[in-house]
Amino acid sequence: MEEEIVYIPKYKKVWLSITKFERYPEMATEGVGRALRYLMWLIFMFAFILSFCFMMKFVGLIRQGVNFLDKNFNEITYSEGVLKLDSVNKSTTTDWGNIIVNTEDLTEEQIKELENKKSLKDVEIIWLKECVIVKYNEATSRLYYKEILENFEIKNFDKVKIINFANENLNGPRIYIVFLIVGTIYFFIGYFIKTLLDVLILSLFGMITTLAAGIRIRYRAVFNMSVYAITLSTVLQFIYIIVNTFTGFNIKYFDLMYTAISFICLTAAIFMIKSDVIRQQIELMKVIEAKKQEQEEQKDKENEEENKEEKEVENKEDKKEEDNNSKEKKEEKKKEETPPTAEGEA
Repeated sequence: MEEEIVYIPKYKKVWLSITKFERYPEMATEGVGRALRYLMWLIFMFAFILSFCFMMKFVGLIRQGVNFLDKNFNEITYSEGVLKLDSVNKSTTTDWGNIIVNTEDLTEEQIKELENKKSLKDVEIIWLKECVIVKYNEATSRLYYKEILENFEIKNFDKVKIINFANENLNGPRIYIVFLIVGTIYFFIGYFIKTLLDVLILSLFGMITTLAAGIRIRYRAVFNMSVYAITLSTVLQFIYIIVNTFTGFNIKYFDLMYTAISFICLTAAIFMIKSDVIRQQIELMKVIEAKKQEQEEQKDKENEEENKEEKEVENKEDKKEEDNNSKEKKEEKKKEETPPTAEGEA
């Protein structure tokens, strides 16, 4: 009869993966499918949280950008993909990032120079004549007004329409729902692919570690354990991203720490398995030794019984021989004591 596998809930696996390295082999027996589903669930949960945090940050930045336009520009018009302002070059710094407006006639080289220019803030939005440049950390995107507004069937607008359009969308649920959905999908795909590649690298390191430890573990089991070993690094990574997004706090060698933590978790689990194997071998040797001793005692007991039986048989034979000898002696004695007959007297 096969032993039934008890599946552990995903939320409980997060805690076990962080605090109970010795439970990795047990969770690995659930199979590759469940390990991958656990990883997808973990990344999805954090992708949704990240999307929500970035939504709050960018919505706040958009609100400040709208206020900036309202207070600093008296005339704003858009027509046929071109943005025109009464003041062509202004900038401001907010709690969320930098906002720069430059509607001068710029060449492609000048636009690229703006894209490549390093900002002191993590977020920077640059409004140009025909497009808007959005910078976040190392990522830079160029979005053309015409391509964006055609989806909304907007060909022209002025300052009043911009303010009203922004306020209507920022006060309604649509922009938040769209941002959450798009952001969650974006973060999920990006971080799942990255984390899966990290798991593959970690599993190869795990196979090398098993060879060094002198134990044999199938690659499938090592891969599953690698999924759980990367949990702590993933949790710390998402916490760091959120803290960095809102505070700008930066850890220089975080990527190195991310990799080292997952390696340590997997190595600890492998050497715990080796320790269990050694303990099981010692217990098995003790059982074998005890059984061997029991067999020797049983054999000695059987030999004693055989010797006892042989001795009893010999005693019986000796007694029988003595009885026979005694009987013969009695018969001889009886013959000697018998008186001679009459014929003998004559």
